[in-house]
Amino acid sequence: MGTELLAPLDLAFWHLESDAHPMHLGALAVFSPAPGPGAAPDHVLELLRTRAAAIPRLRMCVRDVLLPVGGAAWTVDKDFDVHRHVRRVAVDDGDFMAGATRLAGELMEQPLERGLPPWQLYLIGGADGGPFAVLVKLHHALADGMRAVAIGAGIFDEIAAATRPAPRGRPAVPPRSWLPDPREMAGMALGRIGEVGRALGVGASVVRAGRLDLRSTAFTAPSSGTRRLATADLDATALQRIR
Repeated sequence: MGTELLAPLDLAFWHLESDAHPMHLGALAVFSPAPGPGAAPDHVLELLRTRAAAIPRLRMCVRDVLLPVGGAAWTVDKDFDVHRHVRRVAVDDGDFMAGATRLAGELMEQPLERGLPPWQLYLIGGADGGPFAVLVKLHHALADGMRAVAIGAGIFDEIAAATRPAPRGRPAVPPRSWLPDPREMAGMALGRIGEVGRALGVGASVVRAGRLDLRSTAFTAPSSGTRRLATADLDATALQRIR
């Protein structure tokens, strides 16, 4: 996978991020291990690392580019180390779900390091014979809903094809000499300016869509990066009837 320009929406998510407005998303999957040696925490951790390292998209990081102005591109992280991204963390003794959701909220508060591939995966708990959880944390520029599903399939499923999600169809940046044809340079600049305009338009649309009713005092407090996670137990049969 070569260099690939960020799509306008992804570029907007990348530039809109701040400490008060983190742009990563996450999912927490909780497991009850089956009997047998395969559920040992160390085995699960290594399995997660092996599968994550096999997904090409998870080796990509964002780098600034000369053109378009303000643009960025996906490039392969030549120093990629899966151990930086897949880690094991422990929860306090007691109620596992309470501890796992509290810890997941705290981990979601931490910003992703922008110089590395923008994702993290945490094995939470993992005591021998007990339940464990996996927190997947992805920057929105890396994965929208469908791509996040494809990445999740590559990590959790045994489908070999799921480890290679299809690219978004953005054209690769062709290699260029230091002295390109002036006419070609002008045409490329105009095209890239159009890309920047579309990215700014997308960003403005995202901001407008995020406007809330200021009459509701619950939404008038200052924004922050604080995150909390709460869960609910639902009857799957009842949900199927509703569908």
